[in-house]
Amino acid sequence: MIRKTILILLAAASMTACGYRLAGSGAFLPKHIRTILIRNFENQTSRYQAEQFVTFAVRDEFLRRSRLKLVETIEQADSVLEGKITSFKVSPVSYSESAADRFQVSIMLDIRLMDLKQGRVLFENRNLRFVDTYDIDSADFFSMETETLQRISRAFATSVVTSILEDF
Repeated sequence: MIRKTILILLAAASMTACGYRLAGSGAFLPKHIRTILIRNFENQTSRYQAEQFVTFAVRDEFLRRSRLKLVETIEQADSVLEGKITSFKVSPVSYSESAADRFQVSIMLDIRLMDLKQGRVLFENRNLRFVDTYDIDSADFFSMETETLQRISRAFATSVVTSILEDF
């Protein structure tokens, strides 16, 4: 009986070190990375404020999900995240009798995370594409486009932060 109890305790102890970790813990990042500067995204498109939506969404997602402290200057930072919006397109995808009633918003982005202490790229992804659609009903075109851009920005932020923190 004592032997069986010892085996059960050993099995339980070995399960605590089996490699599982909480998602979003940032275990992929080197231990010396404690702070991050997230620069304002560069907007290479004509869509007003697109860079603001994306930058704010990425900052919010890092604050929510990582152990990193968000800093304001390069001197305080162990790492820096920078990105740019390279394309923003709105296209009609369906039509009613008189006009387009459903539109697709598509954005392309480049992103890079640098380790400033070791001078190397930790994460880079070019030509990330995010797409969403919206229907025109009683609301105006521009407000629906803006709401869709906000949704895309949140989806982008979730995807990128997950990729960085979990090395996907």
